[in-house]
Amino acid sequence: MKQAEVHNYLRRFFQAGGAEVLQSTPPKLDVQLNKTLDLELMNRPFYWHYLEKTGGDPNPLKMHLSTNMQSTAKAEEKVHFGSPRLHQIFASAADKGAVTRLYEQHDEQSQTPLYPWLGLNIRISYTCHRRRDDLRSFGVQLISGETIDAFMKRLSPLPLVPAIPDYTFTMAHLIQPTSAVQRIKKYLLDDIQGQKHTWANEATKRMEEDLSLLDRFYDERDEGSDAYMLEKEAIHQQYQPAIELTFINGGLFYLRKDTGAHL
Repeated sequence: MKQAEVHNYLRRFFQAGGAEVLQSTPPKLDVQLNKTLDLELMNRPFYWHYLEKTGGDPNPLKMHLSTNMQSTAKAEEKVHFGSPRLHQIFASAADKGAVTRLYEQHDEQSQTPLYPWLGLNIRISYTCHRRRDDLRSFGVQLISGETIDAFMKRLSPLPLVPAIPDYTFTMAHLIQPTSAVQRIKKYLLDDIQGQKHTWANEATKRMEEDLSLLDRFYDERDEGSDAYMLEKEAIHQQYQPAIELTFINGGLFYLRKDTGAHL
């Protein structure tokens, strides 16, 4: 996952959660949290319990994040794919249902149709004795069926708002969101199948070598023992290659026709 995608994901998360984005100039992201996000992310239960008892004024914290892994600024928290903070934010999005609905803002003074897109962020985990995670985003236009990659990145510069703007109506979708999810899944699986998986071949080779060593360590009469079976299962769990797909979040995005044509 590219750091620019991490930055865009973070910005969208905080905007959807009602935080005030103070600065969003990659790689820096400064946000003023609200009470809800402070409670979820900042681990200050005693502070909020004290305020409830005393009736004091809440003072949510600010977050100063950076997706530049070379940054030496002590006041900035470095965030990257696999970092504890990003996993915490993924979990928060999942707990909230991870679905949003946004509309493209425009200045038209006549009735303007907005076309529905389903957008999904998906984590792809390549696991063996090591682990690599990628975050991919896809969009499906729910009338034409057009499917595009890097969807959230393409949405990044658009003025999106949570309430439908004036002089606007939404077009009814012809493709059900559940069908669009299956299209994205097929698109992604076809892409994965076309990749070279040397990592999986290397992991399988190492697994076979360790199993061979295990067999040499135990003689034939011990190969049915509990100790042998436990060690064999541990080797399989350590090296067995697997690819896991995890839904992170998504939403319905209503865009003007010409906007969708230029994504």
